[in-house]
Amino acid sequence: MKNMILQRCSRYFFVLSLVMIFFLITASCGCFESEDAVKISLKNTETLTQSDINNKPVRIGVFAMASPKTTMDYYNDFLDYLSEQTGLEFELVQRDNPAEINYLLETGYLDFEFVREDDYISGHDDFGLEIIAVPVINGDLYCSSFVIVRSDSGIDSLEDLRGKKFAFNSYRFNRGDIVPDYMHPVINETPDDFFSSYIYSNSQDNFIDMVNQGTLDGAEVDCIMWSYIIENSPENYSGLKIIHSSSGQLVPVIAVHPEIDQDLKNDVTKVLLGMHDTKEGRGVLEKMHFNMFVEMDHGTYTAYGNN
Repeated sequence: MKNMILQRCSRYFFVLSLVMIFFLITASCGCFESEDAVKISLKNTETLTQSDINNKPVRIGVFAMASPKTTMDYYNDFLDYLSEQTGLEFELVQRDNPAEINYLLETGYLDFEFVREDDYISGHDDFGLEIIAVPVINGDLYCSSFVIVRSDSGIDSLEDLRGKKFAFNSYRFNRGDIVPDYMHPVINETPDDFFSSYIYSNSQDNFIDMVNQGTLDGAEVDCIMWSYIIENSPENYSGLKIIHSSSGQLVPVIAVHPEIDQDLKNDVTKVLLGMHDTKEGRGVLEKMHFNMFVEMDHGTYTAYGNN
């Protein structure tokens, strides 16, 4: 045992000696001589100008009310119009959760957002979210939700949906509603007991297709998306009907962070409020099923909501 330990120690000192000899040789030949430090000049660096900052796209966040493609199709002409009128590039940011839209605006990733009443009020209370424009729809500031079914389904009322397959708009689920208020008097029980099956989703265009094809017996669709889908291809959906229309809810608003660049805010607000005065602007509004955008403050908007 003692001999084994001595042998290992001898090997260790032998290797250590070789390493020391290597360093002595390389040091004497200048192999480790330090190189001159690389000099960096800061004289010719470019300063980030305001024009550089303005080159980033202006981002508008929306709660996706349909499939990504349909949502983009719905807003595409609107973004193009804003770009043409302001000379800026606009980019649409879609999210399935409206709370995330508020978060992205609060943290500065978004410049503008298009949000429903509840989410606007939440953002206003949390970080001072400000309205810059409100759309007028069919001469009103309210928009209903529709319950749609096939015309040949034999379903003529909400009660007739008992034991059927149904789809809810997911924005209700996001804010904690199991079923919409207008269904409470009819259902008066859990959706599990009332429906054979049900889903929550924001793909309202897919809802309409699924009801049309018979995959779903009924679905909840808001008035904006219903009008957009049906009027763009009425021949495809002539077999559908509305069996219930909810009481009107306040229209969504275009809102900004209180610390947004004021020039950007003013430029976009001016374009929005003047859209109905131009032929091209009216065409865009018509596609979105809006009459115009109007100016409105927080107090006035919430007063409409309390009516």
